[in-house]
Amino acid sequence: MSKNTTTIMDAEAYLNELVAVKLFRDNDHYKDDVYVAVNGQNCVIKRGEWVKIKRKFALVLDQSEIQDMKTAEMLEAEQNRFREAEAAHA
Repeated sequence: MSKNTTTIMDAEAYLNELVAVKLFRDNDHYKDDVYVAVNGQNCVIKRGEWVKIKRKFALVLDQSEIQDMKTAEMLEAEQNRFREAEAAHA
């Protein structure tokens, strides 16, 4: 086996390793199970319980959370910029 083949196999094993996650659950916006898909493979993750999923799905959830935080930061910055512009014109 070549070094590249071994590296690819190691990466696949890492991404397919099971990890434990627990998704936040409330009775409002965060009550439904979460569907995650990666390269044609998918899983549905139950909220409010510890479940084991493949690491590749957990990484997608992490990236989604990071993107949500960045979006919230951007929205807050734009709201502040708008308020400052509005106050300058008052």
